[in-house]
Amino acid sequence: MKSPGSGRRFTLGFAGVLTGLLALAYGNSFGVGFLFDDAWGIAQNPAIRSFASVPRYFVDPFLLTPVRENVDVRPVLMISFALNYAVSQLSPWSWHALNVILHFASALLVFFCVRDHVWWPREERGADGAARWPAAAAALFFALAPLNQQPVVYMWARSALLCTALSLGAFLAFLKERRALSAALFALALLTKAIAAILPLLVVVYLLLERRKVGKSLWPLLAVLAAYLSYRALLLPAWSEDARHEIWVTRWIWLMSGWTSYLYYARLFVWPDALSVDHDFAYNLAFFTWRTLLSLAAVLGWIGFAAAGARRRPAVAFATAWYFLALAPETTLSPISEVINDHRPYFASALGLALLLAWVLWTAARHLVRRPEVALAALTLCACAVATPVVRQRNWIWQDGLRLWLDAEEKGPGNGRAAMNAGRELMARGRLDEARARFVRARELMPENPYLYMNRSVLESAQGHPEAAVEEARKAMDLAPHNPIARKYYERALSAGGAETLMERGLDALYRRSDPRAAVEAFARVLGKDPQHYGATFQSAVALERLGRKDEARRMWVKSAEMAGRYGDEATAQTAREHLGK
Repeated sequence: MKSPGSGRRFTLGFAGVLTGLLALAYGNSFGVGFLFDDAWGIAQNPAIRSFASVPRYFVDPFLLTPVRENVDVRPVLMISFALNYAVSQLSPWSWHALNVILHFASALLVFFCVRDHVWWPREERGADGAARWPAAAAALFFALAPLNQQPVVYMWARSALLCTALSLGAFLAFLKERRALSAALFALALLTKAIAAILPLLVVVYLLLERRKVGKSLWPLLAVLAAYLSYRALLLPAWSEDARHEIWVTRWIWLMSGWTSYLYYARLFVWPDALSVDHDFAYNLAFFTWRTLLSLAAVLGWIGFAAAGARRRPAVAFATAWYFLALAPETTLSPISEVINDHRPYFASALGLALLLAWVLWTAARHLVRRPEVALAALTLCACAVATPVVRQRNWIWQDGLRLWLDAEEKGPGNGRAAMNAGRELMARGRLDEARARFVRARELMPENPYLYMNRSVLESAQGHPEAAVEEARKAMDLAPHNPIARKYYERALSAGGAETLMERGLDALYRRSDPRAAVEAFARVLGKDPQHYGATFQSAVALERLGRKDEARRMWVKSAEMAGRYGDEATAQTAREHLGK
């Protein structure tokens, strides 16, 4: 016979264990700074530096980040950024504190959802029921999974943290029949990240498994979703969807690649050996390949098993549906920048993979031992004891940009981006020869990447090779002729060089950009260094003539003809005479 307060004591004890384990696992994460997209969306974003900008968050999607291509509607996320900036500016402690609190809240919501609502048989639910044991296990698996570490330490991935906490809150409020609260939390989740749009479908799955009618209770969520989709369509430019992925990645390629990524994330949840800031994960480009077909067969087999046993194993059916549907917006429907990203399955793992793992262990314990709750508690704590040092190790790696990219390079030997970015970090630290070796490796792996040549241009300039710096920058421009960043690197290489580099700049202005004024300035600088520079004399004459400065051009043509005569260059002498005769 259970004592009347046993359920409450269990809940308090669970909350204490969760708090202690999270403090142990993430205690060393507060030293992680602002990395990658944090630089644009946080450190260099003036919009988050004053609460006066908050109303504009809701009407100007370009405030999310100064990078125009990353336009999106996430005002609630931006409010959280503004709050952190008001508390500690760019000192990361308050940012990490809020992230850990959100992670704790999400794990607690997983516990209450499983204990009271998404566990079968129904008679085991409740504070004093047997469901509290697998509920606690699922919440701890979710909280300590190394796969879920990235959204806790990476500031820009807070969108996944905050959206998950709000979505779980909306789901739990719906199950408790608090419709107004559920709709309000759902609206906040949508205004944090669009993946929350899948929540009404997750609610439908639950109602079907509970054999309840899908009736008027769903209308508040659907009304919020319809309003959000209209609001989003009104604010976002038509090109925003295409800006999120490579031009050649079609929806069909993304869908086929998603089949493999579902399996890959599930594997990382239970065996996190390949966690990385940049996964070397290939797209599935064709349907009739073994990788694509086997992935599809495995996914269909998993879903088929769960669906076929929905009446006998509703927990498995619900967890499977939650996992696949929660990941669907980013993994199968909307192409984005990478096939795999460690923070993407955070929402899907909450009542998906974590619940599945808890169900498997609980079911096995019930069949094998007399006291399954003791066995499950022991297995769960052992898993947490193994996961905690892995999480701490990942936190340590995230504290240093070079460690991050060296780790990614080790996990993906064929990953050219990892080699290139490791080279960038080495170059920033003055380890130029090591950086060069990384860039050579990156060129072997991705010879058509313009950003590699931009970095090589900087390295050549740093090692005192101005002409080589220009050549590398030109390669970047040839690969990405309309990329303004490539043009910027090219101009920088030209301006930093000697006479030959200035000649390149003048020729580029005269013949590529049709800007004779800039060409005249560049050639004048060359002649200032070397008044007898043959090429600068001739090209100055051409540029001055195009500008209509005939007297100056004539003097240069005369000088060019004289120099051509001395060098025995009859072709150039003839050209100069023709221009003088006009």
